Amino acid sequence: MLPITYYDLSYAELFVFPKYMFAQMKSGIILVPENNNELNAIAQKHFEGKNFVYIANRFFDYNVSPVIYLEASKIPNLIGMSIVTDKEIGKRTALFESKFYAKEFLVASTIEEAMNWAVDLLEKNES
Repeated sequence: MLPITYYDLSYAELFVFPKYMFAQMKSGIILVPENNNELNAIAQKHFEGKNFVYIANRFFDYNVSPVIYLEASKIPNLIGMSIVTDKEIGKRTALFESKFYAKEFLVASTIEEAMNWAVDLLEKNES
């Protein structure tokens, strides 16, 4: 079984897998650039010196400042991001947000799709 580390943050539940971080934001929160600092600190604790992908399961409604994506683009070992949503409005919102992120970005319909994409992206960037 893969080692998974769980964090219960004030604004999200975070699961750190060997190759990617998986987040589920809590209902009604507003994700702001300051949250990036905490998420990046956790990421570097687990992925320092190696690439990783961030996956957000957009199950609950919450707001995201687009500046989040501009700041996330500056994290050198974060090579991709995926937003998982099965709602049409969520997909449109994620596509808009992707314009602020300078790296690989996927809007996925299922968690499995996002995880497979993350693994493929990481393998592609190893060579």
